[in-house]
Amino acid sequence: MLLYAVIILICMALISAANIVLALPASSLGALGVIGIVTLSTVAVIALDGVVAFAVRRLPERWFRQGRPAFSVSRRECRLWRALGVRVWKDRIPELGQFTNFRKNKVYEPQNNEYIARFILECNYGVVIHFLNALLGPLIIFICPLDYALGVTLPVAAVNFVLSLLPLFALRYNTPKLEALYKINARREKKEKQGNKA
Repeated sequence: MLLYAVIILICMALISAANIVLALPASSLGALGVIGIVTLSTVAVIALDGVVAFAVRRLPERWFRQGRPAFSVSRRECRLWRALGVRVWKDRIPELGQFTNFRKNKVYEPQNNEYIARFILECNYGVVIHFLNALLGPLIIFICPLDYALGVTLPVAAVNFVLSLLPLFALRYNTPKLEALYKINARREKKEKQGNKA
């Protein structure tokens, strides 16, 4: 979480400085005004992300459960995540499982399929939330005069776009491993039941 906070503050400072130095339309507000409108835009996009997350979490769980074809990850996609080095940096991304009482930073019960199914469910919710956050971020252009869009709201939305896609990539990277673990557990449980019947 700290890393994201630092990245956001640095980007806010760079966007503010660019507006002032390049004399973009927002610079007419003065240095404090520019910092204020950049801060307002940042708070607005974070609030929008929160509203999206809240709305998606209200959708039926059955849409996001383990085994849903819409959330399957192809081998080609797996190769893409490996090429992007997701394994190297995925653990640096903030994990907000405390909001749903389910941490996704580690698989704590690898042999419990009920737990793995919940893990996959939470990943699938997260994928949709982060995708919509990335997609809808540019709506913040409507909170300020359109003159400020190029210098303020669009750069803020661009930062939100990148910071939303990174956790989406990490979740998609983890999903095939969880699905494989689920299938291994299911086969083991089936063998155990057959052994008990014999």
